[in-house]
Amino acid sequence: MRSSKAVGARTAAVLINVLLAGCAGNTTSAISSVPRQPHTAAKSAQVTFTMHWNSATTVSAARAPKFISPSALSVSVGVNGGTPSYLNSPATTLAIVAPVGNDTFTFQTYDETNGQGNVLGRASVTENIVDGAANVVSAVINGITSALTISLASPATAAGTAATIPVNVSALDADGNIIVGPGYYASPINLAINDPANTGTLSLSTTSLPGPIAVGAKGGTPTLHYNGGTLVSASVVASTIGAPNASATLTPTPTFYEFSIPTVNSDPNWIAAGPDGNMWFTEANANNIARITPAGVVTEFAVPTANAGLWGIISGSDGRLWFTETSSSKIGAVTTGGTFTEYPTVNGDDGPLLLVDRLDGTIWATGSAGNDLDVVQTCCGSPNSVTIPTPNSGPVGITTAPDNNIYFTEDGASKIGRVSNIGGTVSEITLALNSGPIQIVRGPDGNLWFTELSASKIGRLSPSSFSVTGEYATQTPNACPLGIAAGTDGALWFTECALDRIGRITTSGVVTEYVSPARNLGLNGIATAPNGSLWFTEVAPNKIGELVY
Repeated sequence: MRSSKAVGARTAAVLINVLLAGCAGNTTSAISSVPRQPHTAAKSAQVTFTMHWNSATTVSAARAPKFISPSALSVSVGVNGGTPSYLNSPATTLAIVAPVGNDTFTFQTYDETNGQGNVLGRASVTENIVDGAANVVSAVINGITSALTISLASPATAAGTAATIPVNVSALDADGNIIVGPGYYASPINLAINDPANTGTLSLSTTSLPGPIAVGAKGGTPTLHYNGGTLVSASVVASTIGAPNASATLTPTPTFYEFSIPTVNSDPNWIAAGPDGNMWFTEANANNIARITPAGVVTEFAVPTANAGLWGIISGSDGRLWFTETSSSKIGAVTTGGTFTEYPTVNGDDGPLLLVDRLDGTIWATGSAGNDLDVVQTCCGSPNSVTIPTPNSGPVGITTAPDNNIYFTEDGASKIGRVSNIGGTVSEITLALNSGPIQIVRGPDGNLWFTELSASKIGRLSPSSFSVTGEYATQTPNACPLGIAAGTDGALWFTECALDRIGRITTSGVVTEYVSPARNLGLNGIATAPNGSLWFTEVAPNKIGELVY
């Protein structure tokens, strides 16, 4: 502590402890001080202040280190906006004149002598200087951020599993030194989530860092909470005044999960998202319609007709699940509580396979054995049918399009058919021989997308021109794509029944495959859950699979 000298018969003693929240590191290079005197008020005192430059001697177990930037070579002190005086390292004392009364002291550190170069830190404090008393003024200089760095402790955590991920944020001064404590940043660092898909899967423990994390900033080290939902990628963005934004990206690793079915050898076939937030699937051998919750809890409901040969399933606009009974040639409906209703098709041997809700009060199904399309009224089950011109066409998949027409695949004839909304006229276009079209769905781009089992391709059909506008080979040859569903990510997802893989194709035709760690799955149907994850049936191991990305 240094004592002050009386000026104009008035005395005051002031100790200014300048603690610097600068950058980690020490410097004690000898630079001479060049103090300048500010304007002297009517009642004033000559004040000597002490500058605690950081050095190894200031660090002890009992006393926290006072860090300054390794680049700091001078500090300025100004009073009430007057001309500042400067102190150059390693000198530690500077005499100034301060008025008696409330004074605002301003401090800045620089990377050159005599207050030149870049400003590294800043502080401003107001104290009442009392005449004739020993006054103490303490200030902690806050580091000025010129650049930011940010990283995530686990940037590729497993998709589908909730995780809390530390967010590592550092602020750098103008000379590239990391700002540490004690103290705060001259301007707080703000954190925000940038999630273009607005998935709602991420949240931050805090959105503001007032000071360096290493010295116990409020809330401690910030964390990013991922709830395990579907997320392609998102980022945490750090921003502050005077520095460019910095970001760290979280890209969860696509992860497979499996859930066992209570009934052995149940033969899970096709799957759909239900109106209750659960997934529903058919069990051909067990003759059950089953429900599986997001947590993997399976409940089975026995279908009234024995040996019905259960196949396709969809969620109807009437709140029920609709399914096909291939062996009994019926179309069934079940409530989410397990109440069944069954409707016979027009012909007793149609062998219905997959279905679609036309949203006009009718459910349509492909009659593979009857070479027709079966129609059932949702209100009362009144049946009808439309005959397909090509004999033995083997219709399988069926969907609607934005033009309100019905489109279907003809596996046996390698064709795509269309039923006109006006008049019910059937038209057909021919694909390559033995292409084996199976399921067809409406894509997010307004086109229709279908699997070609035998050709190992994914096809795209334009409803407006009723023509195939693209065919894309699977990434692995002979993959045998079977089921297909539109994802919430703007792409199409499909099963590869000859491999243990789930495929993804963008609307521009870019194909990606995701390999399951399990083997010999016998993948079949696939559907998108409300949270965006993909659920699919695994026939061979008698399980339901989920892929979260």
